[in-house]
Amino acid sequence: MLYLIFIQSILSAFVFFFLKEKHISNTIMALWFCINVLNFIGLLIPGSLNDYIGIGFLPFLFLIGPLFFFYILSLVKIDFRFKWLHILHVVPFFILSLSRFFIYTESFAPSFYFSGHMSMKYMIIYILISISISVYMIAIYVMLVQHRKNIKNYFSSTPNEIKLDWVFVILSLISLSYIFLLYVPLIDLFSLSIEKKIFWFDQFNSGLLAFILLVFGLLQPIIYNNRPVNTEERKNNEIYKSVKSGLSEAESKTIANKIINYLDNSKPYLDPEYNLEIMARDLNITRQNISLVINDTIGKNFYQLINEYRVEEFKQLVLDSKYNNIKLLELAYDAGFNSKSSFNRIFKEITGSTPSSYKNEFNS
Repeated sequence: MLYLIFIQSILSAFVFFFLKEKHISNTIMALWFCINVLNFIGLLIPGSLNDYIGIGFLPFLFLIGPLFFFYILSLVKIDFRFKWLHILHVVPFFILSLSRFFIYTESFAPSFYFSGHMSMKYMIIYILISISISVYMIAIYVMLVQHRKNIKNYFSSTPNEIKLDWVFVILSLISLSYIFLLYVPLIDLFSLSIEKKIFWFDQFNSGLLAFILLVFGLLQPIIYNNRPVNTEERKNNEIYKSVKSGLSEAESKTIANKIINYLDNSKPYLDPEYNLEIMARDLNITRQNISLVINDTIGKNFYQLINEYRVEEFKQLVLDSKYNNIKLLELAYDAGFNSKSSFNRIFKEITGSTPSSYKNEFNS
């Protein structure tokens, strides 16, 4: 079993490093699997890992939270790049790594931990690790909630892979996984032998989590594939967070008119994959300025604006007698919608009635 999970972790790291699309999120996920590989090396090699690698495996538990945090951050942030300030996230790892040579010099085996015989200085480390993982899980949850709001300023449709629904499930599983790993030895609620505790709450637990992350990681597409329109926009990414708008009222109205004329005449919303990046490129206006104008001057978010145009397009198609024999769903696809469920939901949100009710009212 151990060898199987070990091989799976190696292959998973290889897949995310070399076979998946070249993106920083996949590199981060590969590093997560590398840590898992290191964990199982410590279980498989004779003697303790500390005999082979001076710092042992314990400090690497401080990287679990940061790696998953940056994996999600690299998915939800446009044009994500590491900054020097991000080094602070690995400071606990480096501090504990150094302390392994001076303070925590003893070898540390899972049996020692799961037997419940632990000195206070090791207990402190495990408490800090559990706090670290908990804080990062909460931070990821907050980031995902904000992401769900942000995508409506960028995308005209929000399928599950963009909303990252699976990450909420994974957050629960990771939290549960490390609760078992870190707290079962402290509260002996399970009348199991030490060997069985090690297997179920350490080895099997880690292997199952790695398998689940492999499946969902492989299915997860890159959310933001496009680059900023120009170098000015990239420089403005951070400025935009603190300075709401540098546009005058007249400039905002001019851009708003350009957007409305563009949507009326070009009908780009007929493309189901249409997003803010495409609009920015077509109009040669920075994404930030377009988003500000749509929200502040037009009074909607990008998602609402585009789908209102799609609903109006659908209405026009229904009114056209030459489409009388065509199914409503086919007309919805022609109007730019990409699924039946999203079409029905959006149509009712905007009009207050279902598509079929609207057509019946028109016919009567």
